[in-house]
Amino acid sequence: MYKGIVRGLLPVLFFVVLNAQAQQIKPQGQFLNDSIKIGVPIGYSLSVKYPKGVDVVFPDSLYDYSPYELDHKRYFPTQSDSTHSYDSAIYYITSFEIDTIQHLKLPIFVLHGKDSTTVYADTDAAILQQLVTEIPDSVAVEAMPLKENTTYKNVGLQFNYPYFIIGVGILAILTILFFVLFGGRLKKHFKLKRLKRANNRFIEKYDTLVLNENETEKNKAEKVLILWKKYLEKLESKPYTQLTTKEIIQFYKPKSIGDSLKALDRVIYGNLSVNGEIMKQYTVLKKYAQEKFMEKVEEVKHG
Repeated sequence: MYKGIVRGLLPVLFFVVLNAQAQQIKPQGQFLNDSIKIGVPIGYSLSVKYPKGVDVVFPDSLYDYSPYELDHKRYFPTQSDSTHSYDSAIYYITSFEIDTIQHLKLPIFVLHGKDSTTVYADTDAAILQQLVTEIPDSVAVEAMPLKENTTYKNVGLQFNYPYFIIGVGILAILTILFFVLFGGRLKKHFKLKRLKRANNRFIEKYDTLVLNENETEKNKAEKVLILWKKYLEKLESKPYTQLTTKEIIQFYKPKSIGDSLKALDRVIYGNLSVNGEIMKQYTVLKKYAQEKFMEKVEEVKHG
């Protein structure tokens, strides 16, 4: 029976001993400055000396420091001798209160098993440093120390990045929608414009070569044929410049120009005349090129 009573009293005695030991531990806390400014961090030192073998925990970032806000903290390594240990930390806190005198006390936690005992340091105070002089309500407006004239100070406009990002996003969406809705039309428009520009250059060069009286018929026929082949090759994406007259007629079976191509070959390779009808052959080839140009234009329009 007595043994049962003793066993029941042991936890109670253990708790009493630990609680008494915790009460002997007294943390020290104080502001590092006598004055405090609104919104400016101020240091608060918390330290404690306790017997070795006792577990002590300091407040961390999850602790409620209200009405203050924790800016950051700095812990120092534990220092120990043969019987005691010493811990310290500095908490940098910020106040937004307007009380003239502001108080704070922080605790340490003495652990024993799954429980802990909270031991507070003595309350310390700091005086609020006023940056704006408070004027009593009884003072008339005319008697207030107000400046009637002040020097204008040009303040640069702050760039509004959120609105800029939103604007860029809207512009990107509108651009994508524009190309989805009108991209095909724009593509056709610019392709037709390039085709017409290339055709105009071809006609200008072609007519200049044909009407050049300073060239021999052989050189003129050779240059005209090369220009004609290059234009059709680019227009139709077919290798005209790599084919002979016989191969062009055989592969593409062009209507109405077979005789004209053969006539130019006779002038180029055989140095033979075509009975004064060379201008007619030039006209036939030019007409054929214009027919292919119009076919390409219709293909792009309805493609």
